[in-house]
Amino acid sequence: MTKQDENKLVMMKALLSFLKLNRAIWENSVPFTAAVIELENLIVSIETTRQSTDVDQSGLVAEKKTLKTSLVNKIFAISSQVYAMAGKTKDQILQVKVSFTRSELEGQRDGELPTTAKTVYDLANAKLADLVTYDVTAAALDSLSELTERYKNSLSSPRISVSERKANNAKLKGLFTDAKVLLNEQLKRQMVRYENSNPDFYAGYLNASKVVDYGIRHEKPEAVISQ
Repeated sequence: MTKQDENKLVMMKALLSFLKLNRAIWENSVPFTAAVIELENLIVSIETTRQSTDVDQSGLVAEKKTLKTSLVNKIFAISSQVYAMAGKTKDQILQVKVSFTRSELEGQRDGELPTTAKTVYDLANAKLADLVTYDVTAAALDSLSELTERYKNSLSSPRISVSERKANNAKLKGLFTDAKVLLNEQLKRQMVRYENSNPDFYAGYLNASKVVDYGIRHEKPEAVISQ
C-alpha cells in the first residue's frame, strides 16, 4: 500500500474513533449511523486486503533457493553413483546419460532441473538392484521424487503471489474510492447540521478528517481529504 493511502487510513481510523467517542450525538440518526458502520467496514476490508498485498516475497524466494540447492545435491549424489556403477559394468551409454557436474546442475533453468531429476530417477530405478552396493536405495529415490515435487511447487508460488498482489492492489484502489465517496458525500454532508447546533463536535470532526503526510517534515502543509 502506498504511503499516501497509509496516511488516509490513519485519518479514517482517527475519524472513526472520534465519532464513536461522540456516539451520543448522532446515534439516533439512522443515515449517520449507517455511514459510521460503513466506514468501520471499509477500514476492516482495507486492513485485511493490505495484509495480503504487503506479503513479503523474500520468504518464497529463499525457500525456492534452498530447495534448488537440496535438489541439485540429491541429483548429483545419485547420478554420481549411477555413473560409477555404469563404469564398473562398462555401460558407456548410461554413463553419458548421467554425466553431470554439480555446476552444470546449478546452472540449469527452473524448468530444466525437475526434468533432469526425473531422468536420473528413471535411470537409477531401472538399475536399482545393481545400485544397492552403491547406497542408492528405493528410499533414496523416493526422497529424490519428493524433493522434485516440492521444488516444482515452489516455482509456481511467486507467480501466484504476484497475481494475488495485483488483484489486491486493484481491490484496495476500489476500497479507497468507496471511502472517499462515503466521507465526501455522506459524512461531510451530514456533519453540516452540527456546524451551528454543536460547533465543538463539528470542529473535532474537521480536525479528525485531516490527512497528515507523516512522510514529510512537520512544516509542510496538511492535506484534507475532502478537497
